[in-house]
Amino acid sequence: MNRTKLATILFILTALFLAACNASPPLPTQVPLASLPTATATGLPATRDLTAEAPTPQPTEPPPTPRPSATPLPVDVWIKVTNPEEGADLVVGSDVSIRGLVQKEPTHSVWLSLISATGHLLTEVEARVGETSWEAGFHVPQSVTGTAFLNAVVRDEDGDILAENNLRINLVLNADIVDRFVVFAQPTYGETAVSEFNILFSGQTKLPAGNRVTIEIWENCKEPVARQTFIMGRSRNAFPWQGFVVVPKDLVGRACAVATFGTIGEDNWREAQTVIDVLPQDHPEAYGVALGYPPPDTTIPAGEAFPLYGTALNVREGPVTVSVVLDNGRMVGQSTTTTDYWGYWETQVTLPYETLGAAKVSVSVGEQTQGNYAETETLITISEANTPTPVPLLPTATPSE
Repeated sequence: MNRTKLATILFILTALFLAACNASPPLPTQVPLASLPTATATGLPATRDLTAEAPTPQPTEPPPTPRPSATPLPVDVWIKVTNPEEGADLVVGSDVSIRGLVQKEPTHSVWLSLISATGHLLTEVEARVGETSWEAGFHVPQSVTGTAFLNAVVRDEDGDILAENNLRINLVLNADIVDRFVVFAQPTYGETAVSEFNILFSGQTKLPAGNRVTIEIWENCKEPVARQTFIMGRSRNAFPWQGFVVVPKDLVGRACAVATFGTIGEDNWREAQTVIDVLPQDHPEAYGVALGYPPPDTTIPAGEAFPLYGTALNVREGPVTVSVVLDNGRMVGQSTTTTDYWGYWETQVTLPYETLGAAKVSVSVGEQTQGNYAETETLITISEANTPTPVPLLPTATPSE
């Protein structure tokens, strides 16, 4: 019995020991939950509940537009001649330099031409160009005197003219460097002429080709519409010349007066040109008078008759009065005459033997009541009278015995 109890006790102890070895570790002690603080009443708005609504998608900002590249603006092309000034004199046979201002593209070129009043191209050169200026030099040809034009132009790559500037100049003579020429004394630039009346041409010439000078009127300086040719005397020195041309009946407006000899383009070609203004007969300013002889500062001996002649504008078979007055106011000569159908007139005045010194020659034409009255004057010098050459006496016949 005791053995049985002992075995039972050992078994129980062994089981308890094994149970103790396999038992789970004890659970941690639970910490009591913390109490959250109670919300305090406040005037702030309630916090927005982001779970109450779906977020609204925002529009996507477009990418920035690229800045345009700079496009060069077109250049306002222009050109101007600044030196010389309008109406300046250029001496034929000399070298000159012309300057001006310009605005253009880098690919453009500048050209300068010298053109006569009737459109003859006398010379043309390409200018040297700076940033805003240009300059061109050339030799002034001897072929033309009188009115001419400097023509400055801007050309593109194809040679087309983009801008231009014209400047009127006057081609003048230097007789010391020119051996052959023809020049005008009359008419002058801008002088008035009247349709169907004479206009006086005068000047000087030297070595005219063929001893001939032709005078012409060009309508609008583009086409000759009246012409007169006359033969000159032979001389190797310069000498004066004169002529008259009747202005065509239907010609009105801008015109050119031309005196020429030789062949255009050849070495013997010379020409004088100027621009005139032709008025119709009913124009309120269609009047005037030109004195052909004597020219200014002529010396005339006392005791002689000297001729006077000229033209009257718009005076057809009308009165002409000529007077010669000394500086002291004494009248020493007077004459009257009448114009012809074309306005030409001539007369003469005889000066007293005792007259001496400066005098004024006055010419008046037309009538105040007709609206064609005009007058002009010039100065002359009266010199001592020429001593008459005594006439030898005829031999006396000896009576025969």
